[in-house]
Amino acid sequence: MTGIVLHADDGGPAAVGPPMLLVHGWLGSVAAWSAQLPRWRGRRRTIAVDLRGHGRSATPDHGYAAADLAADLAATIERLGTGPVVVVGHSMGCSAATVLAVRRPDLVRALVLVDPDYAGDPAGRAHLQPIADLPDDHAVRAGVVELFARRIDAATAAAPLRERHRREVLAVAPAVVAATLRANLDDPSSIRFRPAAEPVLARRTQPVLSFHRDPERARLEQALATHPASRALFVPDAGHWIHQEHAGLVDAETEHWLADLDVEAP
Repeated sequence: MTGIVLHADDGGPAAVGPPMLLVHGWLGSVAAWSAQLPRWRGRRRTIAVDLRGHGRSATPDHGYAAADLAADLAATIERLGTGPVVVVGHSMGCSAATVLAVRRPDLVRALVLVDPDYAGDPAGRAHLQPIADLPDDHAVRAGVVELFARRIDAATAAAPLRERHRREVLAVAPAVVAATLRANLDDPSSIRFRPAAEPVLARRTQPVLSFHRDPERARLEQALATHPASRALFVPDAGHWIHQEHAGLVDAETEHWLADLDVEAP
């Protein structure tokens, strides 16, 4: 056990298919899934969690690497007694979900991943490292707010969503913003960039459904898939929060894919 109890928003019928565990992205919270929760909870047990330092979960002063977040998820699954779950992740939540799937395959039935942060071009470090190197955590958070506006959220068409994401960053403690950014760049368990990510992704044995705004990332995902039911979908003209701006697409594709898996399950 990690000693960190994650806030979990739990609901839906327990007897229909494997439960779903929803994991938000960097500096988000369970609110990231507000478009999905009502519909998915009409079909199966669905649990949304706040990662450590985010939302209503505890905020320790350490432990923000992908391996730590995955260990927290494993402890949550065991605490709730769900059995193997379908882990649905967005962005950084996809890295945590992937590390969990590799390290604790007994807990993960399948993965649904929305615009994963992993396997990025190493050249992207140039946009992140100067912010991470700032000595003051408040300055780091201010830099991340600017990063969201200029790069991460630049393709989000809906202005209210861009403002929502800005407010979400400001709601996270500066120390957590800095710690997660630095862990993403430097921790040995990080799969943020492609050289470290490829061997880890290839070790996943579970079926993976993924949604991507970058066709190259979608092709890489499909090439590294080991389960025959895996599908990597390219969503054109999408921003980073695909599940928020294209909720109907994500919901429908996920439901159809999971229905097929439920039929195949022993």
